[in-house]
Amino acid sequence: MIIQIVSLFSLLVGFAYVTLSNIADYKEDMRNNTIVNATLIGDYCAVPLAFDMSDSAIETLEKLQNIPSVDIGIVYNDKNEIFAEFYKNEDKKIVSNSDNSISMGEFEDDYLNVSRPIFYDNKLAGKIYLRVSTEELTIKISDYLLKMGILLLALLIINYILATWLQKVLSEPILKLTKATKEISKEGNYNLRVQKQGNDEIGILVDEYNKMLSQIHEREETLKQRTNELTETLGDLKQTQQKLVNSEKLAALGQLIAGVAHEINTPLGAIRSSIGNIKNTLNFMLKEYPVFINRLPDKLKLEFLSLMEDSLKNRHRLTSREERSFKKKIAATLENNNIENAYFFADTFVDMMVVENIEKYMDLLKNKDSNEIIEVAYKITGLQRSTENIEFAADRASKVVFALKNSSRINNYEEQVFADITEGIESVLTLYNNQIKQGIEVSKKYDEIPKILCYYDELNQVWTNILHNAIYAMDLNGKLAIKTYTENSWVVVSITDSGKGIPQEEIDKIFDPFFSTKPTGEGTGIGLDISKRIIEKHKGKIEVESEPGKTTFSIYLPINNNKESTIIQE
Repeated sequence: MIIQIVSLFSLLVGFAYVTLSNIADYKEDMRNNTIVNATLIGDYCAVPLAFDMSDSAIETLEKLQNIPSVDIGIVYNDKNEIFAEFYKNEDKKIVSNSDNSISMGEFEDDYLNVSRPIFYDNKLAGKIYLRVSTEELTIKISDYLLKMGILLLALLIINYILATWLQKVLSEPILKLTKATKEISKEGNYNLRVQKQGNDEIGILVDEYNKMLSQIHEREETLKQRTNELTETLGDLKQTQQKLVNSEKLAALGQLIAGVAHEINTPLGAIRSSIGNIKNTLNFMLKEYPVFINRLPDKLKLEFLSLMEDSLKNRHRLTSREERSFKKKIAATLENNNIENAYFFADTFVDMMVVENIEKYMDLLKNKDSNEIIEVAYKITGLQRSTENIEFAADRASKVVFALKNSSRINNYEEQVFADITEGIESVLTLYNNQIKQGIEVSKKYDEIPKILCYYDELNQVWTNILHNAIYAMDLNGKLAIKTYTENSWVVVSITDSGKGIPQEEIDKIFDPFFSTKPTGEGTGIGLDISKRIIEKHKGKIEVESEPGKTTFSIYLPINNNKESTIIQE
């Protein structure tokens, strides 16, 4: 179709140019011939005009009968008056003066009008006007157009035959290439080859195409082999990575074992001690208390019961500073009232949580059996203190066990949950309590933050790594500040320590695998690398700023972390 359209357009343009050019030549030839005839006849009429011999001019015009195409011939004198005239078939027609202007040679309708001047002795003697019919010219042009039309049709037929043959010669190999390309694209069969049909340019193209298919097939096979190798390597890397993560987690937990053991042994010791006190007090209550209470005077009995009531209703705990202050105040009051063993009684009253209105117990303290009375009251109220100690110790041990359980889970748990990250931070702080209480002052500022979709266990490993590094950097003595807040679409966790800081030349390396600022043997160098990858897995970011005496790690976690997976509401 393209060949036909281009050929047809070219032929039409060429034929139009040739046809119009030839028609113009026909008209020009007719004009020139008519002008020659008019000039010759005008020359013959010059003498008759000069000597006013109109018959001779008419006779000359009569010779126009020999030219079939001439319809009218008129000779004008120098006054523009008709001197002689000729009309074919004696059909006289009126000719306006505008039709016989000098040198006129214009086509008008079916006629050609020609006018030429007549000179005699180099003077204008008149002019001649000829009107020639263009009927023969029209017939000639019609015949010419018919021949050209037939020639054009013949050329189009020949062009169609040639185009069809060329399409078979040129297009068929290309169509085969196209078909082969589609099959390869659809089936991925690079073993397919295109049959060569000649040694021309298309044949060379087929050879190169087949060569390209061979290269692609070889590369595809190589790529498949490399892909299989990479898949196996990736699987090995994932296993190694998980082992490294678990190893780092176990290493961090191993460093906590001594502290955790102490944290558990302390409440267990308190529980054992409290149980012993309860046992001894119960034995006393069953055997000696009835005798003791019956032999007390009624007045002292009321004060004794009031003392125990005051002790039992005060359940808040005192700080060491408060205990020292109350002991000093109570001892001074007792000494002012001449009570012996004032400091002993003051210490007992503080242990019993009786720190106000000590004056109302003066009769008990002045009695000769005051030591026994106060000791019995201390034993009985000790039941409550022992119970509270057991409750506090059990709660403490429970928190440690819970925190240890949360931090020691090693699995491939890949399901996200909605969780409060503050709880995870608190669990980690509980595990590090033994190191922290040795000389680290912890300040917390937890703003109200939303639960976020996260890998909760993995985030706990982040808090473990960063807090462990902070405690190590402070050498168990300093200030640790933890903040949680929201900023735009982020939940931010900021952990600041007052340690020695990170050198500026190393701050860009701390997230590199196996890079550590700790002495050899004290760090694996993968803790922060693992932490960074965990944060990036949550589509978050981790930033660090450090100077001597202040290092801050800022962890940004997106509030809206959409994931196409099953979501568990924790």
